[in-house]
Amino acid sequence: MTTFAASQTLAANSTSWLFTGVGIIVVAVLIGMFWFGSRRTSRKRMPPQEHQPRADSWQTPDATQAPDASDPDGRR
Repeated sequence: MTTFAASQTLAANSTSWLFTGVGIIVVAVLIGMFWFGSRRTSRKRMPPQEHQPRADSWQTPDATQAPDASDPDGRR
């Protein structure tokens, strides 16, 4: 093996360790950001809940109105 080939092998080996180290750091930062964001969200106060009209209704607004008296089937 020549000196040139040996130096290329060492350069390739050190580059793979560099990419592995950078990848581990990036993954650790992303996990840390997710953890910090979830903690921050869980501490945030929820706005007071106001009563929403028709919040528990299964009917559409049109179905709640009285049927027209001139229609014998009760349809509109």
